Amino acid sequence: MEANLETNREDGLHPPPYRTFLNRDRLVYCAWSHAEHGRPLAEELTARGFEVWQLPDQQALLRQLTLRRPDLVLLPLGDAAPEVATTLEGLAAIRDRHLGIHSVLLAPEGTRAETVVDAVRHGASAVFSIPYVAVDVVAAIEQLLRADLQLVEGVNGVEEVAVLGFGALTARERQILAFVVDGRTNKEIAAALGLSYRTVEVHRRHIMAKTGARNAAELVRMAIKS
Repeated sequence: MEANLETNREDGLHPPPYRTFLNRDRLVYCAWSHAEHGRPLAEELTARGFEVWQLPDQQALLRQLTLRRPDLVLLPLGDAAPEVATTLEGLAAIRDRHLGIHSVLLAPEGTRAETVVDAVRHGASAVFSIPYVAVDVVAAIEQLLRADLQLVEGVNGVEEVAVLGFGALTARERQILAFVVDGRTNKEIAAALGLSYRTVEVHRRHIMAKTGARNAAELVRMAIKS
């Protein structure tokens, strides 16, 4: 069972090919009450070069999110109604706190399609049901993260592949982006954060360059969808 694995850009262009060495810049949080449930997947992610942190539960995950932003989180969907509700609340919190964090869920066998749809509506990028093959899940994760790749000008004008997108934004840039999504002007953002108008302008230019947005309207659309 998979959901929402589309990675094509809105402008119809495909991101550059994904290379395993890019995983060294990717951080994954796994939140399992029983570590053995996610161990095969965590081991496969580590083998593919990802930095993987295993956390005991979703509360620990949400606390860690305030300290360091991951590129992706892995969560169990659960089979009992209270467990599902907790996961859906966690997905909403992740989406509200940080832009551009992918969430992948592992669902127990026999999970209803309605539950999967509900998870996607709450922000899940993909849902896999047991029994899953770890290597296939990681391949799907790499496809999700591939959307953050962009070609940039390197040494002597030679194009190089770089990890950009929302994951490349600094804490200040994410803070300013949240104001932009809220419809605030540069002057209003500057006043709220105690910055100069010019500083906000510079941050916004960096945000546009890193995300690849062509204008403010596209930036807001990308942020809302992320």
